[in-house]
Amino acid sequence: MITKEATSTTAEDELKVVLAAFETSLATPVVSGELTEWLDAVKQSWTEASEKIRYQAKHEHSRQFEQIAKADPELLPRVEQLQAEDTVIERDLETLSQIILSTSAHVPKLEPDEEKALHHIKRLVDEGMAFILRVRKQEVAIQTWFVEAFNRDRGAGD
Repeated sequence: MITKEATSTTAEDELKVVLAAFETSLATPVVSGELTEWLDAVKQSWTEASEKIRYQAKHEHSRQFEQIAKADPELLPRVEQLQAEDTVIERDLETLSQIILSTSAHVPKLEPDEEKALHHIKRLVDEGMAFILRVRKQEVAIQTWFVEAFNRDRGAGD
């Protein structure tokens, strides 16, 4: 029987793997003549990462938020902050998807002169890396408050 903790750990591990793959695809230098291949790798890793991020927010985070609030109602303001950050991440996810789509539309036209594509690529890489950092920070924050909800010293009986 798989416990909720085991499922959560697996989901977190899977998220780390797909974020690392997306990060690697973005960080890989664009070799001359291989811009389309680079972009295809970015798109594929983004598809996997965005699906996992959505799953994590919808299923894992909502369960964790509920458990935090139940274990320590005083942390409800933190839960609300975490939920608000999930909303911002969802919005940023859509924005990054649009940047990838836009870059995909421009690159084939610009590929013969790859220098012209560099500002599109730079924007995609910069936005993608910032997004990865935001998602990772959110995961750490959720885990921190989750642990705090169950281990916090409330002063009673000390």
